[in-house]
Amino acid sequence: MRMESEKLNNLVRVGKLQVEPPDQAEFEGMVNSAERRLQDAALELLSDDSRFSLAYGAAHALALAAMR
Repeated sequence: MRMESEKLNNLVRVGKLQVEPPDQAEFEGMVNSAERRLQDAALELLSDDSRFSLAYGAAHALALAAMR
């Protein structure tokens, strides 16, 4: 974990990454979005492509929430 933290700090130092304060409302919004997308992805009436897209979008929202 320390190695990853050092890498992130290096990205901040060289200007490739910007530190931003945490925002609980933003985090909760991303998690809620992911939950809704997963619920929709479970709908069998949707095409496989649509279900995959929704599940992928949920994973992306959760990854963004984790980064925030």
